[in-house]
Amino acid sequence: MRYFLMSLVILFGAVSQAQAGLTIHAAEIGIGKFHRYDNSVHAYASNNAWTPYILPQDADSKTPLVVENADRSITVFFSTLEELLTEVAKISQQRGEKISVLNFNAHGLPGAMWFPMNENFKNSFECWQWTAAATGSDKANYDQYYTPISKKDVMSIRDFSESGGVVPCTTGLNQWKLILGTVTQAKAAFAKDLKLNLLSCVVGLGPVGDKFMSSLGALLTDSGDVRLISSLNFGLGDWSMPEGMGFWDFQSDEQLSHDNSIYGVNRKDREIMQKGKVRVTALLKGAWQSTVLENQDFMGLDRELSDLSKAQWGRETLSRSVSKPKSVRIPGTGVYEAVK
Repeated sequence: MRYFLMSLVILFGAVSQAQAGLTIHAAEIGIGKFHRYDNSVHAYASNNAWTPYILPQDADSKTPLVVENADRSITVFFSTLEELLTEVAKISQQRGEKISVLNFNAHGLPGAMWFPMNENFKNSFECWQWTAAATGSDKANYDQYYTPISKKDVMSIRDFSESGGVVPCTTGLNQWKLILGTVTQAKAAFAKDLKLNLLSCVVGLGPVGDKFMSSLGALLTDSGDVRLISSLNFGLGDWSMPEGMGFWDFQSDEQLSHDNSIYGVNRKDREIMQKGKVRVTALLKGAWQSTVLENQDFMGLDRELSDLSKAQWGRETLSRSVSKPKSVRIPGTGVYEAVK
């Protein structure tokens, strides 16, 4: 009996150690302003998944801003990838803990997110539309979120997920590679079982999204049990989605007409939510591969994942021949950016 109890102590100690680690919520500054205004209209409960993303009442557009939450998680409001990764590394060093969960909340496109990689990029003409939104009022960020989307907007994003291209002021693989080469201490801050949640619209969509996720995983680590999770659908994350990010997408002309007729008026994500798909990317037998989990209600912000024991892993290939769109709309905004 004594040896049995000692074994339980060792076992629970090992489990506790395995589960230890920091959770970092990374909120792009414009997203923080959206949640602050949304919270003033519909007060978030303390257990709402989006509560850590509410920009403090007395904060302006200056970043980075670090906030410690009641559950010991940390929120970093950021403008550029470089300042975010610099803060993440600093927090890990100060706490003496590795980052087990890193949640990104920002506007997205297949294979990229809409924010600058560094201060020089931020101050360039290329980022003028992002700068206008990020430094704009809370209400402006709130109002643009609820702008109805057209079928053409959806289809151009789907084409982009197959064709790829360069969109101004986005941070994709090349930008991650450059900044990780600059902030060399960042990778050391990540736990071997890091879960990176990209809480952004359509980041994992199509071959472009698949390539980005697999390549990003390879940049972060060449070992361990890292998981990267991204959405193949448009994301929903207002006050009415306390469980985490929900999903929406074009299904039919009738559905789109119905959703657009109520969305800008009622401003309630839950009224148009659908089942969604998430891409899980992992290192398996020396190669970065992904699997798609379907019929998801939410993309959670914790460490829990569906059972992956029977998942079909691989790499996505082009499914159709498309022309590169001339422009794409940044989901969650009213901004259109040119595609090169």
